[in-house]
Amino acid sequence: MRRGLPALVLCLAAVAAAADPPKIELAGSHADETFRKEARGTFRHAWPVFCDLGGTTPEKDTAYRMFVYATREDYVAADKKLNQGKFANNGGFFSVNTGDSHLLMAPRTDTAYLARVPMTERMRALVVHEASHMFWRRHVKWYDGAPQWVLEGMAEYCAEREMGENAVQGVYFSTGMHALRRALEAGRLIALEDLLVLDYSSQPDAFLRDLFYRESWALVKWLVEERPAEWKKIIEGFTGVAAHQIPAARGRTMFQRVVGAPREVQEEWTKWIRGVKCGPWEMKYGDWRVDGMELEGAAYPKTGSAVFHRDELKGDVSVSAEIWVQELANGQADILLGCWDDRARNFVKVAFVTSGLTAILVLKEDQWERVAFSQSDPPVVEPETWTTVRVDLRGRTLTASCGDRELLTYEMADEDVRLDGRWGFGNFDSVVRFRNWKAGPK
Repeated sequence: MRRGLPALVLCLAAVAAAADPPKIELAGSHADETFRKEARGTFRHAWPVFCDLGGTTPEKDTAYRMFVYATREDYVAADKKLNQGKFANNGGFFSVNTGDSHLLMAPRTDTAYLARVPMTERMRALVVHEASHMFWRRHVKWYDGAPQWVLEGMAEYCAEREMGENAVQGVYFSTGMHALRRALEAGRLIALEDLLVLDYSSQPDAFLRDLFYRESWALVKWLVEERPAEWKKIIEGFTGVAAHQIPAARGRTMFQRVVGAPREVQEEWTKWIRGVKCGPWEMKYGDWRVDGMELEGAAYPKTGSAVFHRDELKGDVSVSAEIWVQELANGQADILLGCWDDRARNFVKVAFVTSGLTAILVLKEDQWERVAFSQSDPPVVEPETWTTVRVDLRGRTLTASCGDRELLTYEMADEDVRLDGRWGFGNFDSVVRFRNWKAGPK
């Protein structure tokens, strides 16, 4: 159960809320003014959160500068120049040397979607995460003495707080919580005693890097909300730490002194992870959000996206939904079956395309293989119109239908392809919406 925030946070809330945030200057190759306007608004909205959690309210502050890039090439060039390329796969970084943040935000092509959703959860989280690093570097005394798990965990927690009290019900943060639970069940969670001393913020292995950020967020969230007195002592302990004292004062030593031996605390912390109430969806690729009972995904040009439900399906099952697909030649909505790998690298999707194509594809080692398809003329899926589609699985036979019309039936002969496991939705190169979804025994 969520407890009250630390007294330090509560007593500063009224003052921080009245603080006048400085300007945020956006540079870089991302020229979409709708996004830029929303990014500035997100920064202003997050300002009281920075002040609350940082325990300080600056009277005056100079402008904050963010470089936002439209292409990966632009972002990688900046990272190579400033960091020798170690954050190339992160999508964002804060430069301690320049005091600026750098973000990769691929532009979205659907103007209607951009007008309706100028900033997705993932975008907002990235903006707030990097801006918080800038704030703490300038104004929080314990920043220089804090270990990496504190810095990254606080940056993510700031993003959660900016999104409001129901943030963990959304796709972005529920993704983090589900990833932690699966890692915990598989015995792959970074042990607390290691998390406290390691820095995986630029780890080349995507799984370990993402897990480090998720665990750091969960640990800070747990301390702030469940152990506020100890949290206050921890961050006070990092204040004024001399360079030769930092290794000893950081991470494990400070945590053990204030909270307890990491091995003894591990069980309590992981029990809390299992009990946090969060949404059912886990985002794997692209950008997804939940708006009421409607799930919406946006894939960037020439890319696909996927989101999975926490529930698993076994045996003869059926998955159905109403779909809405952006009006593009290759607008596509997918029903996904059989995700069992932690990294969602092996699963089956049935694609319903506005061109009339219906296809079954298998993802094997990050390569898509189309194993069956059919073509309907005229197309049964009309763009930007709600259409009911369904996938039935009986044994190893998949059947794809639109309304009462059967479009494609195929028996999966490859026994290495698993069809049981988690289910979900996907899309390619388009905006897609799903509603009235049902999944269960056939």
